[in-house]
Amino acid sequence: MSDDNWPTPLPRPGDDDETPGADASVFAVFAPPDDPAAEAPVRTPPEAGEPAETATSAEADEPSGSEALGAEPAGAALSVRSGPPAASDVGTAVLGAGGADRVVGSRRRIGPLSWIGAVLLGVWLVAMPLTSSVTELRQNTQIIVMVLAVLGVNIATGYGGMISLGHGVFVAVGAFAAAYAVDDLALPWALSILAGAAFAGVIGALVGLPALRIKGIHLALVTLGLAIVFQPLAKRVPAFSGGVSGRAVGAELVPPSWFGTSRWAEGLYHYLICLVVVGLAMWLTHNIIKSRPGRAMRAVRDNDTAAAVYGVNLVASRVSTFAVSASLAGLAGALGIVLVPFASQESYPFQESLVLYATAVLGGLGSLWGSVLGVAIREVFSRIGELLGDVSGLGPLGEFLRLLDEEQFVFGVLLVALTFVFPRGLIGMFNRRRDD
Repeated sequence: MSDDNWPTPLPRPGDDDETPGADASVFAVFAPPDDPAAEAPVRTPPEAGEPAETATSAEADEPSGSEALGAEPAGAALSVRSGPPAASDVGTAVLGAGGADRVVGSRRRIGPLSWIGAVLLGVWLVAMPLTSSVTELRQNTQIIVMVLAVLGVNIATGYGGMISLGHGVFVAVGAFAAAYAVDDLALPWALSILAGAAFAGVIGALVGLPALRIKGIHLALVTLGLAIVFQPLAKRVPAFSGGVSGRAVGAELVPPSWFGTSRWAEGLYHYLICLVVVGLAMWLTHNIIKSRPGRAMRAVRDNDTAAAVYGVNLVASRVSTFAVSASLAGLAGALGIVLVPFASQESYPFQESLVLYATAVLGGLGSLWGSVLGVAIREVFSRIGELLGDVSGLGPLGEFLRLLDEEQFVFGVLLVALTFVFPRGLIGMFNRRRDD
C-alpha cells in the first residue's frame, strides 16, 4: 500500500512514536495489509572490484537531504501488518538519516524488583492465613478483594482513558445485587456472585453512554455526581438495598464438612474462594486487554479520531470498557458479601470512590499489577502509621506521630509525596525498559 493512500492529515502509525502515550502496535492491528508491489527494492552490496551502483534516473530526480522539506529519510517508514504484532516486532529499530539507528519501541524485561515483589507477595499469601486470627484473616481477605475494585478504575481510566470518580457505586450495586440474588431469589452463591458482577456491568454500560459525548473533566464530574446521589437514592429502594438500615444476608457460604467446622476453617475457606476468584478475574482481564477489543480500547484512549478511521467502533469500545470496569468493581462488592453478610449504603460514601481512584493512580494506571501495588502500599503504610501512632513521650514529635494513627491522614500524605516522586505510579519502579 503506497504512502499516498494513507488517510490525511492524520499521522501514520509510528510517525510519532517518541511522543509519550503513542502506541504503534495498537494501530498496527487496524492497518490494512502491506502491498508487496509498493515495497522498495532490496539493494545488494557491489562485488569486489566493481564500482558502486549509481543512482537511477528516477532516484536522481528526487530531492535529497534538506532539499526535500518534510520528506522522510530513507527507510524511516514503519512497516505495519494486519493482526497482532509479533513478539519480535517489539523494539523494532528503524534506519534513520545518515545510517543512524532510531528506536521506535522499547522492550520490556522483568527487573529484580519485580521478582522480589512477586516472591514477597507469594510468601505473604501463603503465610498470612496460617499466622492470622479469624478477624485478621477476614480483614486481609477484604484487602485482596479490594484489588478488583481498583482494577476496575484502572480499566476505565488507565486503559480506556475515561476518568471515573464513581466506581464505589458499582461496588455497592454488586453487593446489593448479590445479596438480593442469594436471599430473595434463593440462587446458589456462585450464581449470586456472578449476578452481582453482571448487574453492575449493565449499570456501568448505561453510565458509559455519556462518555460518547463528553470526556475528560466533564465525565469525571458526571461519575462523581453519580456517587453523590447514590446514597439518598438507595434509601428509597428498600426492596433492593434494605432502606436506611441496610440489608442483612441470611444465607451463609458454609464450607464442606471435610474442610472443618471452626470459625477459622470457615474464614480460610472464604479466603481461598476469594483468592481464586480474584486470580481468575485478573487472568481474564489480562486476556481482554491483550485481545483485539483491548487494543481497540487503548487505541480509542490514545486517539479516538484515528481509531475511528481505522474502523474501531467508538460506541461499542467505550460502552464495553465501562461495562468491564464496572463488572470488576461489582465482583468486589459481591465477594464482600461473602466475607461480611451485610450491605448498607452507608458503607459506600462518595469519598470511597475518590479513594479507589487515588489508589489506582498511586499504584500506576495502565497496569494490572499497578492495582495490586497501589492497594498493598496503602495498607502497608497504614499499618506503619498505626505502629508509630502508639509511640508516646516524645513531646511535640509524639503529638505529630499520633496523627499517623489516622488512616486517611497517612493515605493523604502518601498520595501527595509519591505523586511528586513517582508521577506515573509506583509500578514504574518495577517496569524497567531497555532501549536498543
